[in-house]
Amino acid sequence: MIKIIDHPLAKVKLTLLRNKDTHFSLFRKSMQEISYILAINSLSDLELNQIEIETPLTKTKGYEIKNKLLIVPILRAGLGLLPGFTELVSTATVGLIGLKRDEDTLLPSQYYLNIPKNLEDYVIILLEPMVATGGSLRKALNILIENRASKIKVCSIIAYHKTITELESEYPFVDFYVLALDNELNEKGFIVPGLGDAGDRTFGTI
Repeated sequence: MIKIIDHPLAKVKLTLLRNKDTHFSLFRKSMQEISYILAINSLSDLELNQIEIETPLTKTKGYEIKNKLLIVPILRAGLGLLPGFTELVSTATVGLIGLKRDEDTLLPSQYYLNIPKNLEDYVIILLEPMVATGGSLRKALNILIENRASKIKVCSIIAYHKTITELESEYPFVDFYVLALDNELNEKGFIVPGLGDAGDRTFGTI
């Protein structure tokens, strides 16, 4: 399933990210603010356990998260979307997948991996701000699946329409949450109009 998050605040924050004149400090802040919007939307179907608590006045029912939650940013740009998830769900485990794209072949290679050994019991949120050719996202999804992941949600900011549609078909059990779909890739594999290199713009390494 592809879910387009059509929220007014998301549109305003996305405009700041697209603007080439946005300073990296504001770009980073906007990424973090968008992460809350993505977290609220992608976690709206979490299962809950009902518990009993006591207020200062009386006993009442409350809730706690039933699922084991694993947040996995794809390094390094995915780190920009991490804060909203870890602050809203402090009990979530954080895994890391490091992938680097060859600028000539556009193919990804893995340079780092740190995730729990068995992902069968986790709801996994995979953070990939830009889905262009889809190479990195495919590789990350396959790594998770090889480790027995079955409940996966992908959170992105912008996706190339053709790629995300193909991914939806290839991974029908994965839910994709995205703020915007763009319809063009340039010769370097960047989304157009896009927002440029999300990692460089987040960390000020342009």
